[in-house]
Amino acid sequence: MTGRDHGESGSPSADGLSTGDRAQLTHALETRFAAPTEAAAAVLRRAERDLAAAQERLAEAEDEADSRAYSSDPLVFMRASVEEEVEALSRKTNPKKIRASYRFLLDRAVELAGGEVEGFQQDQEDAARERDHGVDACREAVHRATETLDAARTTWDRVLAAEQSARQGLAIMIEKLTAPQE
Repeated sequence: MTGRDHGESGSPSADGLSTGDRAQLTHALETRFAAPTEAAAAVLRRAERDLAAAQERLAEAEDEADSRAYSSDPLVFMRASVEEEVEALSRKTNPKKIRASYRFLLDRAVELAGGEVEGFQQDQEDAARERDHGVDACREAVHRATETLDAARTTWDRVLAAEQSARQGLAIMIEKLTAPQE
């Protein structure tokens, strides 16, 4: 079987490679590596974007944490006020004043109870937001994004190394097939 039987047109010999064959082999190598190379590049670009976004979110979270003013528990005074109303009610002797004092106490106690529930719910929302979007969560996201970027770079390097191995193999094959036969 000759080189021409394998579709090798213009071969200098049955076992050699023509310039056209070399170009075809190089083109085939580049074509076969196009998809994995582009996929690795896309993974790398996505990892770089994700890291940049995580770093931006961290900066925003740190700015928000720095600018967040200290806030005390607004219900501390309301709790004390309700306790004072209970004490005041116990000192009342006039039935009309007792009823009025009780209505006022009831209103304040209901308002306090609603505030306690609302405060609990707000604390839970704040804790969830802190877990998901707080400084520590953002630092962890940056750490994960950095690890992902490192892995993507390693993948990119491995894809390039695989292509380089194929190119070296092609060069060896071309050299061996075009070398003068002894």
